[in-house]
Amino acid sequence: IQQKEHPKFKRKGDDLFVEHTLSITEALCGFQFILTHLDNRQLLVKSQPGEVVKPDSFKAINDEGMPMYQRPIMRGKLYIHFTVDFPDSLSLDQSKALEAVLPPKMTAQISEMELD
Repeated sequence: IQQKEHPKFKRKGDDLFVEHTLSITEALCGFQFILTHLDNRQLLVKSQPGEVVKPDSFKAINDEGMPMYQRPIMRGKLYIHFTVDFPDSLSLDQSKALEAVLPPKMTAQISEMELD
Protein backbone atom coordinates (compact mmCIF):
# COMPACT_ATOMS: atom_id res chain seq x y z
CA ILE A 1 0.00 0.00 0.00
CA GLN A 2 1.33 3.41 -0.98
CA GLN A 3 0.68 6.31 1.36
CA LYS A 4 0.23 9.74 -0.21
CA GLU A 5 1.10 13.04 1.44
CA HIS A 6 -1.96 15.03 2.48
CA PRO A 7 -1.91 18.84 2.58
CA LYS A 8 -3.76 19.00 5.91
CA PHE A 9 -3.29 15.70 7.78
CA LYS A 10 -0.03 14.04 8.83
CA ARG A 11 0.19 10.41 9.90
CA LYS A 12 2.42 9.08 12.70
CA GLY A 13 1.79 5.37 13.18
CA ASP A 14 -1.91 4.93 13.94
CA ASP A 15 -2.38 8.59 14.87
CA LEU A 16 -3.31 11.56 12.70
CA PHE A 17 -2.20 15.14 13.29
CA VAL A 18 -3.84 18.30 12.00
CA GLU A 19 -3.11 22.00 12.60
CA HIS A 20 -5.79 24.52 13.59
CA THR A 21 -5.46 28.23 14.38
CA LEU A 22 -7.68 29.85 17.02
CA SER A 23 -8.22 33.53 17.60
CA ILE A 24 -7.22 34.81 21.04
CA THR A 25 -10.94 35.16 21.83
CA GLU A 26 -11.61 31.51 20.91
CA ALA A 27 -8.59 30.36 22.94
CA LEU A 28 -9.78 32.21 26.06
CA CYS A 29 -13.58 32.11 25.73
CA GLY A 30 -14.27 28.86 23.88
CA PHE A 31 -14.41 27.60 20.33
CA GLN A 32 -16.46 25.40 18.06
CA PHE A 33 -15.56 24.42 14.50
CA ILE A 34 -16.22 21.72 11.91
CA LEU A 35 -13.26 19.59 10.86
CA THR A 36 -13.62 17.65 7.60
CA HIS A 37 -11.94 14.27 8.13
CA LEU A 38 -10.04 12.30 5.45
CA ASP A 39 -13.20 10.35 4.57
CA ASN A 40 -15.20 13.63 4.31
CA ARG A 41 -17.07 13.07 7.58
CA GLN A 42 -17.73 16.31 9.45
CA LEU A 43 -16.46 16.34 13.04
CA LEU A 44 -17.72 19.00 15.44
CA VAL A 45 -14.77 20.03 17.61
CA LYS A 46 -15.48 22.25 20.60
CA SER A 47 -13.94 23.28 23.87
CA GLN A 48 -15.34 22.62 27.31
CA PRO A 49 -16.90 25.57 29.19
CA GLY A 50 -14.13 27.48 30.96
CA GLU A 51 -11.35 25.65 29.07
CA VAL A 52 -8.42 27.85 28.02
CA VAL A 53 -6.33 26.69 25.05
CA LYS A 54 -2.67 27.62 25.27
CA PRO A 55 -0.54 28.17 22.15
CA ASP A 56 1.18 25.00 20.92
CA SER A 57 -1.22 22.71 22.81
CA PHE A 58 -2.96 19.57 21.55
CA LYS A 59 -6.46 18.11 21.79
CA ALA A 60 -6.75 14.34 21.29
CA ILE A 61 -9.87 12.71 19.86
CA ASN A 62 -9.97 8.96 20.46
CA ASP A 63 -10.77 6.54 17.61
CA GLU A 64 -10.50 9.19 14.87
CA GLY A 65 -6.98 8.26 13.74
CA MET A 66 -5.93 5.59 11.25
CA PRO A 67 -6.89 1.90 11.43
CA MET A 68 -4.43 -0.10 13.55
CA TYR A 69 -2.24 -2.70 11.86
CA GLN A 70 -3.85 -6.17 12.03
CA ARG A 71 -6.67 -4.68 14.15
CA PRO A 72 -8.72 -2.76 11.55
CA ILE A 73 -11.66 -2.20 13.91
CA MET A 74 -9.39 -0.26 16.28
CA ARG A 75 -8.25 3.24 15.36
CA GLY A 76 -5.60 5.60 16.65
CA LYS A 77 -6.16 9.15 17.86
CA LEU A 78 -6.64 12.38 15.97
CA TYR A 79 -4.49 15.12 17.49
CA ILE A 80 -5.38 18.74 16.80
CA HIS A 81 -2.38 21.03 17.26
CA PHE A 82 -3.47 24.55 18.15
CA THR A 83 -1.78 27.80 17.34
CA VAL A 84 -3.27 30.98 18.76
CA ASP A 85 -3.46 34.12 16.66
CA PHE A 86 -2.60 37.10 18.86
CA PRO A 87 -3.48 40.64 17.74
CA ASP A 88 -0.62 42.89 16.65
CA SER A 89 -1.82 45.63 19.00
CA LEU A 90 -4.68 46.67 21.29
CA SER A 91 -6.35 50.01 21.74
CA LEU A 92 -6.08 51.65 25.16
CA ASP A 93 -9.75 50.82 25.82
CA GLN A 94 -9.24 47.15 24.89
CA SER A 95 -6.16 46.96 27.10
CA LYS A 96 -8.01 48.47 30.08
CA ALA A 97 -11.01 46.16 29.55
CA LEU A 98 -8.70 43.12 29.59
CA GLU A 99 -6.86 44.33 32.69
CA ALA A 100 -10.21 44.67 34.46
CA VAL A 101 -11.08 40.96 34.00
CA LEU A 102 -7.66 39.24 33.97
CA PRO A 103 -5.55 38.48 37.05
CA PRO A 104 -3.40 41.44 38.16
CA LYS A 105 0.03 41.99 36.61
CA MET A 106 3.13 41.07 38.56
CA THR A 107 4.94 44.23 39.60
CA ALA A 108 8.72 44.11 39.57
CA GLN A 109 10.38 44.90 42.88
CA ILE A 110 13.65 46.68 42.15
CA SER A 111 16.17 46.92 44.95
CA GLU A 112 18.67 49.76 45.20
CA MET A 113 21.55 47.37 44.40
CA GLU A 114 20.03 46.51 41.01
CA LEU A 115 19.94 50.18 40.01
CA ASP A 116 23.73 50.63 40.10
